[in-house]
Amino acid sequence: YFFISDVSTSVAESLYIWAISVIEIPIMLLTLFALCVLIKSNRIASVYVINLIFSDLLQIICILLFTTKFDSDELIGVYYYLLIAGLYFMACVAFERYLLVSHPHWYKSHHSLKRSCFVSLMVWFVPLIFADIKPPYLYFTDLPQTIACFIPYPIIILCFVGTYRGLSHSISLTSLNRKLILGSLFLVLLTYTCLILPFVIMDFFNYFTSIERMNMVYEKADRFLECLLYLNPLADCLLYLFMRADVVDIMKSVPCCCKTDRRQNSTRLATSSNS
Repeated sequence: YFFISDVSTSVAESLYIWAISVIEIPIMLLTLFALCVLIKSNRIASVYVINLIFSDLLQIICILLFTTKFDSDELIGVYYYLLIAGLYFMACVAFERYLLVSHPHWYKSHHSLKRSCFVSLMVWFVPLIFADIKPPYLYFTDLPQTIACFIPYPIIILCFVGTYRGLSHSISLTSLNRKLILGSLFLVLLTYTCLILPFVIMDFFNYFTSIERMNMVYEKADRFLECLLYLNPLADCLLYLFMRADVVDIMKSVPCCCKTDRRQNSTRLATSSNS
C-alpha cells in the first residue's frame, strides 16, 4: 500500500487530520443538503456530484479512523475503494458538463434521473475491477491501484478541452454561464492535478524503484502528498457548492440563512417606512 509509511499516524498528522475534518464534514453535509433540495424542487442537480460528495464524506470517516485504534489493512482497502470511486465520479461530472455544452440536444433527450442513478450504481462497482477481493475484505496492490487512479485524469482533460471548444461556438449560453461551466471544469482538473496526481505518481515511482520505505526524504515526501490528498474532499465541496449559478437560491433553503434573509428584509422595511 502507498497510504502512510507505517500504519500508525504521527501526532502532528493526526492533529492535521482532525483539524481539516472539523472543516470538511460540516461543508460536505451542507453541500449534500443543498443538492438534495435541488432534486426535491425538480431543479437540475447532478447525481454524480451527490455521489462524489458522499464518497468524500466516507473517505473522511476512514481517515479519522486511521488516527484511532481501529486502523487496519482492511480499513485501508475500504479507503482506496472510496477514493477510486470518487475519482470516477469526478470524471462523470466532467463528461456530463461536456455533453451539456457540446451535445445539448442529445443530452436533453437522453438525460434522466433514473439513467444517472443507474450509471452511478455502475461506477460504485468500478473499483472492484482493480481490487483483490478476499471476502469480506478488499485489498489493492500498487500497480492496479495506480492504474485505477490514473484513468480518470485523461478523461477529465479531454472533457475540459472539448468543453472549451464547445463554449466558443455556443450562442445560447450567457457569458456568465460559460465562465461558470468552464471554471467548474478547470477546478476539477486543477484539483486532480495538484492534490491527487502527485500521490499517484509517487505510487507509480515507488512500484518501479527500490526505494526503502524508511528513507527519510521519501517518507517526508510521502507524508506531504498524503496531506495534500486529504484536502481533496474540501476542494470538491468548495467547487460544487460555490461555483453554482444558483448558489443564492440554495443557501435560501437552509433554515439559518432563511432567518438571516427575513431579518434583513424586516430591517429594510423598517428603514423604508421611517424614511
